[in-house]
Amino acid sequence: MKNRSAYRLLFTANTISGLAQGITMLAIPWYFSKVLNQPELFGWLYALTTIVMLFWGLYAGTLIDRYSRKWVFVGINAFGGLLLGLVSAYGFLKGDVGTWGAMAVFSGTILIYNIHYPALYAFGQEITERAYYGRFTSMTEVIGQSTSILSGAAGALLLSGLSPDGWLPEIEPWPLHKIFLADALTYALSIVLIVAIRYTPISTRKREEGSVWKRIGGGIAFLKKHPLVFLFGNASYAIFIVLLITVQQLLPLYTDQHLRAGAGSYALAEFFYSLGAMLAGLGIVRIFRTKGLPFGVLVMMALAVLIYLLAAATRDTVFYFFLSVLLGLSNAGARVLRTTWIFQHVPNQTIGRVSSVFQSLNILFRAALSAVFAIPFFNHSGNVRYAYLICALVVAAFMIPLLVNYKKILAYRGEVE
Repeated sequence: MKNRSAYRLLFTANTISGLAQGITMLAIPWYFSKVLNQPELFGWLYALTTIVMLFWGLYAGTLIDRYSRKWVFVGINAFGGLLLGLVSAYGFLKGDVGTWGAMAVFSGTILIYNIHYPALYAFGQEITERAYYGRFTSMTEVIGQSTSILSGAAGALLLSGLSPDGWLPEIEPWPLHKIFLADALTYALSIVLIVAIRYTPISTRKREEGSVWKRIGGGIAFLKKHPLVFLFGNASYAIFIVLLITVQQLLPLYTDQHLRAGAGSYALAEFFYSLGAMLAGLGIVRIFRTKGLPFGVLVMMALAVLIYLLAAATRDTVFYFFLSVLLGLSNAGARVLRTTWIFQHVPNQTIGRVSSVFQSLNILFRAALSAVFAIPFFNHSGNVRYAYLICALVVAAFMIPLLVNYKKILAYRGEVE
Protein backbone atom coordinates (compact mmCIF):
# COMPACT_ATOMS: atom_id res chain seq x y z
CA MET A 1 0.00 0.00 0.00
CA LYS A 2 1.40 3.38 -1.04
CA ASN A 3 1.08 6.66 0.90
CA ARG A 4 1.39 5.03 4.32
CA SER A 5 2.75 8.18 5.96
CA ALA A 6 -0.12 10.19 4.46
CA TYR A 7 -2.57 7.69 5.97
CA ARG A 8 -1.03 8.05 9.40
CA LEU A 9 -1.18 11.83 9.38
CA LEU A 10 -4.67 11.91 7.84
CA PHE A 11 -6.15 9.48 10.35
CA THR A 12 -4.40 11.16 13.28
CA ALA A 13 -5.73 14.57 12.26
CA ASN A 14 -9.18 13.12 11.64
CA THR A 15 -9.15 11.50 15.08
CA ILE A 16 -8.25 14.77 16.82
CA SER A 17 -10.83 16.91 15.00
CA GLY A 18 -13.39 14.09 15.30
CA LEU A 19 -12.92 14.14 19.07
CA ALA A 20 -13.80 17.83 19.10
CA GLN A 21 -16.85 17.34 16.88
CA GLY A 22 -18.05 14.37 18.92
CA ILE A 23 -17.93 16.18 22.26
CA THR A 24 -19.58 19.27 20.77
CA MET A 25 -22.44 17.32 19.19
CA LEU A 26 -22.97 15.38 22.41
CA ALA A 27 -23.04 18.47 24.64
CA ILE A 28 -25.34 20.78 22.65
CA PRO A 29 -28.49 18.57 22.42
CA TRP A 30 -28.16 17.85 26.13
CA TYR A 31 -27.76 21.60 26.81
CA PHE A 32 -31.03 22.39 25.02
CA SER A 33 -32.91 19.48 26.59
CA LYS A 34 -31.72 19.65 30.20
CA VAL A 35 -30.18 23.09 30.80
CA LEU A 36 -32.50 25.27 28.73
CA ASN A 37 -35.42 22.81 28.90
CA GLN A 38 -36.27 23.64 25.28
CA PRO A 39 -36.16 20.37 23.27
CA GLU A 40 -38.73 21.72 20.79
CA LEU A 41 -36.46 24.69 20.00
CA PHE A 42 -33.58 22.34 19.32
CA GLY A 43 -35.81 20.22 17.08
CA TRP A 44 -36.71 23.21 14.94
CA LEU A 45 -33.11 24.39 14.90
CA TYR A 46 -32.04 20.98 13.69
CA ALA A 47 -34.70 20.97 10.95
CA LEU A 48 -33.80 24.51 9.78
CA THR A 49 -30.07 23.78 9.79
CA THR A 50 -30.67 20.61 7.84
CA ILE A 51 -32.59 22.50 5.13
CA VAL A 52 -29.80 25.08 4.78
CA MET A 53 -27.27 22.26 4.49
CA LEU A 54 -29.24 20.91 1.53
CA PHE A 55 -27.79 23.69 -0.63
CA TRP A 56 -24.42 23.77 1.11
CA GLY A 57 -23.96 20.04 0.50
CA LEU A 58 -24.28 20.45 -3.28
CA TYR A 59 -21.79 23.31 -3.30
CA ALA A 60 -19.39 21.41 -1.03
CA GLY A 61 -19.18 18.62 -3.61
CA THR A 62 -17.95 21.07 -6.25
CA LEU A 63 -15.22 22.29 -3.88
CA ILE A 64 -14.08 18.74 -3.17
CA ASP A 65 -13.75 17.91 -6.87
CA ARG A 66 -12.16 21.21 -7.89
CA TYR A 67 -9.56 21.84 -5.20
CA SER A 68 -6.92 19.86 -3.33
CA ARG A 69 -8.70 17.66 -0.77
CA LYS A 70 -5.81 18.28 1.62
CA TRP A 71 -6.41 22.05 1.63
CA VAL A 72 -10.15 21.56 1.87
CA PHE A 73 -9.42 19.80 5.18
CA VAL A 74 -7.26 22.71 6.33
CA GLY A 75 -10.12 25.12 5.59
CA ILE A 76 -12.64 22.95 7.44
CA ASN A 77 -10.53 22.83 10.59
CA ALA A 78 -9.68 26.54 10.44
CA PHE A 79 -13.39 27.41 10.26
CA GLY A 80 -14.25 25.06 13.15
CA GLY A 81 -11.46 26.33 15.37
CA LEU A 82 -12.30 29.98 14.71
CA LEU A 83 -16.03 29.52 15.34
CA LEU A 84 -15.61 27.60 18.59
CA GLY A 85 -12.89 29.97 19.76
CA LEU A 86 -15.08 33.05 19.26
CA VAL A 87 -18.15 31.52 20.95
CA SER A 88 -15.97 30.27 23.79
CA ALA A 89 -14.50 33.74 24.30
CA TYR A 90 -18.03 35.17 24.46
CA GLY A 91 -18.93 32.54 27.06
CA PHE A 92 -15.95 33.41 29.22
CA LEU A 93 -16.91 37.11 29.08
CA LYS A 94 -20.62 36.60 29.80
CA GLY A 95 -20.48 33.44 31.93
CA ASP A 96 -22.50 31.37 29.43
CA VAL A 97 -22.58 30.95 25.65
CA GLY A 98 -26.35 31.43 25.62
CA THR A 99 -28.90 30.04 23.21
CA TRP A 100 -27.51 31.81 20.15
CA GLY A 101 -23.94 30.73 20.87
CA ALA A 102 -24.99 27.09 21.17
CA MET A 103 -27.04 27.42 17.98
CA ALA A 104 -24.09 28.91 16.08
CA VAL A 105 -21.71 26.13 17.12
CA PHE A 106 -24.26 23.41 16.37
CA SER A 107 -25.03 24.83 12.92
CA GLY A 108 -21.34 25.34 12.16
CA THR A 109 -20.47 21.80 13.19
CA ILE A 110 -23.24 20.42 10.97
CA LEU A 111 -21.80 22.50 8.11
CA ILE A 112 -18.39 20.91 8.75
CA TYR A 113 -19.91 17.42 8.82
CA ASN A 114 -21.45 17.97 5.41
CA ILE A 115 -18.09 18.53 3.74
CA HIS A 116 -15.78 16.63 6.10
CA TYR A 117 -16.74 13.05 5.30
CA PRO A 118 -17.29 13.47 1.54
CA ALA A 119 -13.85 15.11 1.39
CA LEU A 120 -12.33 12.37 3.55
CA TYR A 121 -13.67 9.60 1.33
CA ALA A 122 -12.73 11.42 -1.88
CA PHE A 123 -9.20 11.93 -0.55
CA GLY A 124 -9.05 8.30 0.55
CA GLN A 125 -10.08 7.04 -2.89
CA GLU A 126 -7.53 9.38 -4.49
CA ILE A 127 -4.58 7.96 -2.51
CA THR A 128 -5.70 4.30 -2.26
CA GLU A 129 -5.21 1.44 -4.71
CA ARG A 130 -8.45 -0.28 -5.77
CA ALA A 131 -7.47 -3.53 -4.02
CA TYR A 132 -7.37 -1.67 -0.69
CA TYR A 133 -10.70 0.20 -0.89
CA GLY A 134 -12.30 -2.13 1.66
CA ARG A 135 -9.36 -1.77 3.99
CA PHE A 136 -9.48 2.03 3.79
CA THR A 137 -13.22 2.28 4.48
CA SER A 138 -12.95 -0.23 7.33
CA MET A 139 -9.97 1.59 8.84
CA THR A 140 -11.83 4.89 8.58
CA GLU A 141 -14.75 3.41 10.48
CA VAL A 142 -12.64 1.76 13.19
CA ILE A 143 -10.61 4.90 13.84
CA GLY A 144 -13.64 7.15 13.60
CA GLN A 145 -15.63 5.08 16.06
CA SER A 146 -12.69 4.73 18.43
CA THR A 147 -12.70 8.51 18.45
CA SER A 148 -16.43 8.49 19.17
CA ILE A 149 -15.82 6.21 22.14
CA LEU A 150 -13.26 8.65 23.49
CA SER A 151 -15.53 11.63 22.86
CA GLY A 152 -18.46 9.79 24.48
CA ALA A 153 -16.41 9.06 27.60
CA ALA A 154 -15.05 12.61 27.68
CA GLY A 155 -18.54 14.00 27.10
CA ALA A 156 -19.94 11.99 30.00
CA LEU A 157 -17.29 13.40 32.33
CA LEU A 158 -17.61 16.96 31.09
CA LEU A 159 -21.41 17.03 31.12
CA SER A 160 -22.09 15.31 34.44
CA GLY A 161 -18.74 15.50 36.24
CA LEU A 162 -17.35 12.81 38.52
CA SER A 163 -17.88 12.33 42.24
CA PRO A 164 -14.76 11.43 44.27
CA ASP A 165 -14.57 7.67 44.80
CA GLY A 166 -11.44 6.21 46.34
CA TRP A 167 -8.54 7.02 44.03
CA LEU A 168 -10.74 8.83 41.50
CA PRO A 169 -10.60 12.62 41.78
CA GLU A 170 -13.65 14.86 41.76
CA ILE A 171 -14.40 16.44 38.39
CA GLU A 172 -16.80 19.36 38.22
CA PRO A 173 -19.15 19.53 35.21
CA TRP A 174 -17.80 21.88 32.54
CA PRO A 175 -19.87 24.74 31.10
CA LEU A 176 -20.16 24.85 27.34
CA HIS A 177 -17.64 27.67 26.88
CA LYS A 178 -14.88 25.57 28.45
CA ILE A 179 -15.82 22.57 26.29
CA PHE A 180 -15.78 24.77 23.19
CA LEU A 181 -12.33 26.14 24.06
CA ALA A 182 -10.86 22.63 24.35
CA ASP A 183 -12.48 21.69 21.04
CA ALA A 184 -11.08 24.80 19.32
CA LEU A 185 -7.56 23.82 20.37
CA THR A 186 -7.97 20.33 18.87
CA TYR A 187 -8.92 21.87 15.52
CA ALA A 188 -5.70 23.91 15.61
CA LEU A 189 -3.62 20.78 16.21
CA SER A 190 -5.36 19.03 13.31
CA ILE A 191 -4.36 21.84 10.95
CA VAL A 192 -0.68 21.35 11.81
CA LEU A 193 -0.91 17.61 11.03
CA ILE A 194 -2.83 18.05 7.76
CA VAL A 195 -0.35 20.63 6.42
CA ALA A 196 2.41 18.04 6.96
CA ILE A 197 0.74 15.42 4.69
CA ARG A 198 2.70 14.41 1.56
CA TYR A 199 1.24 11.91 -0.92
CA THR A 200 1.32 10.50 -4.45
CA PRO A 201 -2.15 10.44 -6.11
CA ILE A 202 -3.30 7.00 -7.29
CA SER A 203 -6.25 8.42 -9.21
CA THR A 204 -5.44 11.25 -11.59
CA ARG A 205 -7.98 14.01 -12.07
CA LYS A 206 -8.13 17.35 -13.83
CA ARG A 207 -9.20 20.65 -12.35
CA GLU A 208 -12.94 21.18 -12.76
CA GLU A 209 -13.72 24.44 -14.56
CA GLY A 210 -16.94 26.28 -15.28
CA SER A 211 -19.70 27.67 -13.08
CA VAL A 212 -20.89 26.01 -9.88
CA TRP A 213 -24.10 24.86 -11.57
CA LYS A 214 -22.17 23.35 -14.45
CA ARG A 215 -19.97 21.43 -12.03
CA ILE A 216 -22.97 20.22 -10.02
CA GLY A 217 -24.51 19.13 -13.32
CA GLY A 218 -21.48 16.91 -13.94
CA GLY A 219 -22.31 14.84 -10.87
CA ILE A 220 -25.99 14.64 -11.80
CA ALA A 221 -25.10 13.63 -15.37
CA PHE A 222 -23.02 10.72 -14.06
CA LEU A 223 -25.94 9.47 -11.95
CA LYS A 224 -28.33 9.75 -14.90
CA LYS A 225 -25.96 7.60 -16.89
CA HIS A 226 -25.71 5.08 -14.02
CA PRO A 227 -29.20 4.83 -12.45
CA LEU A 228 -28.35 1.77 -10.36
CA VAL A 229 -25.60 3.77 -8.64
CA PHE A 230 -28.21 6.45 -7.89
CA LEU A 231 -30.66 3.88 -6.52
CA PHE A 232 -28.16 2.01 -4.37
CA GLY A 233 -26.41 5.17 -3.14
CA ASN A 234 -29.66 6.69 -1.88
CA ALA A 235 -31.51 3.68 -0.51
CA SER A 236 -28.47 2.38 1.37
CA TYR A 237 -28.29 5.71 3.22
CA ALA A 238 -31.49 4.93 5.18
CA ILE A 239 -29.90 3.82 8.46
CA PHE A 240 -27.70 6.89 8.51
CA ILE A 241 -30.74 9.16 7.95
CA VAL A 242 -32.56 7.92 11.03
CA LEU A 243 -29.38 7.39 13.05
CA LEU A 244 -28.35 11.06 12.89
CA ILE A 245 -31.81 12.16 13.98
CA THR A 246 -31.77 9.59 16.76
CA VAL A 247 -28.40 10.70 18.14
CA GLN A 248 -28.75 14.45 17.65
CA GLN A 249 -32.46 14.97 18.34
CA LEU A 250 -34.23 11.98 19.89
CA LEU A 251 -31.70 10.39 22.23
CA PRO A 252 -31.71 13.16 24.89
CA LEU A 253 -35.51 12.88 25.09
CA TYR A 254 -35.46 9.09 24.95
CA THR A 255 -32.92 8.94 27.77
CA ASP A 256 -34.68 11.51 29.95
CA GLN A 257 -38.38 10.76 29.39
CA HIS A 258 -38.49 7.14 28.25
CA LEU A 259 -35.63 5.51 30.16
CA ARG A 260 -35.79 8.02 33.07
CA ALA A 261 -31.98 8.16 33.07
CA GLY A 262 -29.42 10.97 33.30
CA ALA A 263 -26.52 12.47 31.38
CA GLY A 264 -24.24 9.55 32.18
CA SER A 265 -26.62 7.08 30.50
CA TYR A 266 -27.01 9.44 27.54
CA ALA A 267 -23.25 9.51 27.01
CA LEU A 268 -22.93 5.75 27.64
CA ALA A 269 -25.47 5.02 24.90
CA GLU A 270 -23.17 6.95 22.53
CA PHE A 271 -20.22 4.94 23.87
CA PHE A 272 -21.88 1.58 23.22
CA TYR A 273 -23.05 2.71 19.78
CA SER A 274 -19.46 3.57 18.91
CA LEU A 275 -18.27 0.22 20.24
CA GLY A 276 -20.65 -1.62 17.90
CA ALA A 277 -19.63 0.57 14.98
CA MET A 278 -15.97 -0.15 15.65
CA LEU A 279 -16.68 -3.89 15.63
CA ALA A 280 -18.36 -3.50 12.23
CA GLY A 281 -15.28 -1.81 10.84
CA LEU A 282 -13.05 -4.68 11.91
CA GLY A 283 -14.48 -7.30 9.58
CA ILE A 284 -17.76 -6.44 7.87
CA VAL A 285 -16.33 -6.40 4.32
CA ARG A 286 -14.73 -9.85 4.77
CA ILE A 287 -17.97 -11.30 6.15
CA PHE A 288 -20.04 -10.29 3.11
CA ARG A 289 -17.37 -10.56 0.41
CA THR A 290 -18.78 -13.85 -0.89
CA LYS A 291 -22.47 -12.90 -0.77
CA GLY A 292 -21.79 -9.42 -2.14
CA LEU A 293 -21.75 -5.94 -0.60
CA PRO A 294 -25.43 -5.15 -1.47
CA PHE A 295 -26.53 -8.30 0.40
CA GLY A 296 -24.64 -7.10 3.46
CA VAL A 297 -26.33 -3.69 3.28
CA LEU A 298 -29.77 -5.34 3.26
CA VAL A 299 -28.87 -7.47 6.30
CA MET A 300 -27.72 -4.36 8.19
CA MET A 301 -30.95 -2.53 7.29
CA ALA A 302 -33.12 -5.42 8.50
CA LEU A 303 -31.15 -5.43 11.76
CA ALA A 304 -31.75 -1.69 12.18
CA VAL A 305 -35.52 -2.14 11.74
CA LEU A 306 -35.54 -4.75 14.51
CA ILE A 307 -33.44 -2.53 16.81
CA TYR A 308 -35.78 0.45 16.53
CA LEU A 309 -38.83 -1.71 17.18
CA LEU A 310 -37.22 -3.16 20.31
CA ALA A 311 -36.06 0.27 21.48
CA ALA A 312 -39.64 1.54 21.30
CA ALA A 313 -40.83 -1.45 23.33
CA THR A 314 -38.24 -1.47 26.14
CA ARG A 315 -37.64 0.79 29.13
CA ASP A 316 -34.61 -1.11 30.37
CA THR A 317 -31.47 1.05 30.25
CA VAL A 318 -29.03 -1.86 30.22
CA PHE A 319 -30.92 -3.53 27.36
CA TYR A 320 -30.86 -0.25 25.46
CA PHE A 321 -27.08 -0.20 25.80
CA PHE A 322 -27.07 -3.63 24.12
CA LEU A 323 -29.32 -2.28 21.36
CA SER A 324 -26.94 0.67 20.96
CA VAL A 325 -24.11 -1.77 20.22
CA LEU A 326 -26.24 -3.43 17.53
CA LEU A 327 -27.32 -0.07 16.12
CA GLY A 328 -23.70 0.99 15.81
CA LEU A 329 -22.92 -2.33 14.12
CA SER A 330 -25.76 -1.97 11.63
CA ASN A 331 -25.12 1.67 10.71
CA ALA A 332 -21.35 1.42 10.45
CA GLY A 333 -21.56 -1.94 8.70
CA ALA A 334 -23.90 -0.54 6.06
CA ARG A 335 -21.72 2.55 5.66
CA VAL A 336 -18.49 0.58 5.14
CA LEU A 337 -20.18 -1.75 2.63
CA ARG A 338 -21.91 1.13 0.86
CA THR A 339 -18.78 3.30 0.62
CA THR A 340 -16.65 0.43 -0.66
CA TRP A 341 -19.27 -0.26 -3.36
CA ILE A 342 -19.37 3.46 -4.30
CA PHE A 343 -15.56 3.55 -4.53
CA GLN A 344 -15.74 0.66 -6.99
CA HIS A 345 -18.34 2.31 -9.23
CA VAL A 346 -17.75 6.09 -9.12
CA PRO A 347 -14.59 7.74 -10.56
CA ASN A 348 -12.51 9.98 -8.31
CA GLN A 349 -13.01 12.88 -10.72
CA THR A 350 -16.71 13.10 -9.82
CA ILE A 351 -17.00 11.35 -6.45
CA GLY A 352 -17.25 14.60 -4.49
CA ARG A 353 -20.21 15.83 -6.52
CA VAL A 354 -21.88 12.41 -6.67
CA SER A 355 -21.53 12.11 -2.90
CA SER A 356 -22.98 15.60 -2.49
CA VAL A 357 -26.09 14.61 -4.48
CA PHE A 358 -26.58 11.60 -2.21
CA GLN A 359 -25.97 13.75 0.84
CA SER A 360 -28.38 16.48 -0.25
CA LEU A 361 -31.18 13.97 -0.75
CA ASN A 362 -30.26 12.46 2.60
CA ILE A 363 -30.54 15.92 4.15
CA LEU A 364 -33.95 16.46 2.56
CA PHE A 365 -35.30 13.28 4.15
CA ARG A 366 -33.71 14.17 7.49
CA ALA A 367 -35.21 17.66 7.43
CA ALA A 368 -38.68 16.23 6.89
CA LEU A 369 -38.28 13.69 9.69
CA SER A 370 -36.72 16.24 12.02
CA ALA A 371 -39.64 18.64 11.47
CA VAL A 372 -42.09 15.84 12.25
CA PHE A 373 -40.25 14.92 15.44
CA ALA A 374 -40.17 18.58 16.51
CA ILE A 375 -43.97 18.44 16.93
CA PRO A 376 -44.70 18.82 20.69
CA PHE A 377 -46.44 15.42 20.78
CA PHE A 378 -43.10 13.61 20.52
CA ASN A 379 -41.46 15.76 23.22
CA HIS A 380 -43.77 14.91 26.12
CA SER A 381 -45.01 11.96 28.17
CA GLY A 382 -42.49 9.52 26.74
CA ASN A 383 -44.05 9.73 23.27
CA VAL A 384 -40.56 9.73 21.80
CA ARG A 385 -41.00 5.94 21.53
CA TYR A 386 -43.40 6.55 18.62
CA ALA A 387 -40.60 8.41 16.85
CA TYR A 388 -38.50 5.24 17.14
CA LEU A 389 -41.34 3.26 15.53
CA ILE A 390 -41.41 5.73 12.64
CA CYS A 391 -37.63 5.32 12.23
CA ALA A 392 -38.14 1.56 11.87
CA LEU A 393 -40.77 2.13 9.16
CA VAL A 394 -38.51 4.54 7.26
CA VAL A 395 -35.64 2.04 7.06
CA ALA A 396 -38.06 -0.72 6.02
CA ALA A 397 -39.47 1.51 3.25
CA PHE A 398 -35.98 2.16 1.84
CA MET A 399 -35.33 -1.58 1.74
CA ILE A 400 -38.12 -2.13 -0.81
CA PRO A 401 -36.39 -0.65 -3.93
CA LEU A 402 -33.18 -2.47 -3.01
CA LEU A 403 -35.02 -5.78 -2.77
CA VAL A 404 -36.89 -5.18 -6.05
CA ASN A 405 -33.65 -4.40 -7.92
CA TYR A 406 -31.39 -6.68 -5.89
CA LYS A 407 -30.27 -8.98 -8.73
CA LYS A 408 -29.49 -6.05 -11.04
CA ILE A 409 -27.46 -4.29 -8.35
CA LEU A 410 -25.59 -7.47 -7.45
CA ALA A 411 -24.68 -8.09 -11.10
CA TYR A 412 -23.86 -4.44 -11.85
CA ARG A 413 -20.24 -3.77 -12.77
CA GLY A 414 -20.50 -0.20 -14.04
CA GLU A 415 -17.61 1.78 -15.39
CA VAL A 416 -15.13 3.78 -13.35
CA GLU A 417 -13.97 6.25 -15.94
